Amino acid sequence: MKNIFLLLISLSFLIACDPQRDESIQLGPSPAPPQFTARILETDSNRVVVTSQSDGNFQLLWDLPGGIPKTSSKATDTILYTDIGEYTITLYASSADGNGTSSASQKVQILRDAPLECSEKLELLTNCGSLSKGWTFSHAAGAVKVGPAYEDFSWYTSPEDGLQDAQYDDVYYFTFLHFVFQNDNNGQSVNPWNGYAAEDYDPGISEFLYLEGTGTDGRDQIIIPDDQFMGTWDTDNVMDVMSLTADELVVRARLCAQDGTPAAQGWFELTFVAY
Repeated sequence: MKNIFLLLISLSFLIACDPQRDESIQLGPSPAPPQFTARILETDSNRVVVTSQSDGNFQLLWDLPGGIPKTSSKATDTILYTDIGEYTITLYASSADGNGTSSASQKVQILRDAPLECSEKLELLTNCGSLSKGWTFSHAAGAVKVGPAYEDFSWYTSPEDGLQDAQYDDVYYFTFLHFVFQNDNNGQSVNPWNGYAAEDYDPGISEFLYLEGTGTDGRDQIIIPDDQFMGTWDTDNVMDVMSLTADELVVRARLCAQDGTPAAQGWFELTFVAY
């Protein structure tokens, strides 16, 4: 009986509370479906370049099932499809006035499986095959350099053994088979937005691209998903390869904000050694 009484009170309250609408608030129209192109590279029929052609969008998100990467927020990105088949590419776009999200899709046909031959550079990075190759921070001075510009690292240079234990025990694995990237951080990563404290963090397993000649001054690039990092958490996911040998990997990448947006100023140079 008590429960029935409480229910009647609740229903009476809901009926009495007639929500009021403010007719003066006028929402704009929903954004039109975004326009984009999906172009298969003439030089590599397993790679597709997607490019948004919509203006005035506040945020873009590509959904790329079966591709590497699987999602992206860049206006232009290169997607690798390793297996033959038909794939759907969807672009979601949110307008600047915040009146919802629209989407558009296209299909692409990949006509062959990606060749499994491993290039000399990929062999240096991954060891080729199904086994991974790991990279970890060098203990030498200059393992981390930071500066305002691509060639200027005047802000900071790490001394010998100058990084935290939680950085030295991180290993970054690259696997040629299926192009797998794994940040094995032993459970913790150093958070630059929280006083450089080591925090519990699970970055998961993702994928990578190795693109030849697409970086600054024609350098090769390593590209990992937007929500991943290599070395320091505030390093952008697009990295120019400065040097790559069997024993050492040196990359440069932009400083990025906590939301992943590259900063207007700020570059890292990071030096890793084979694990």
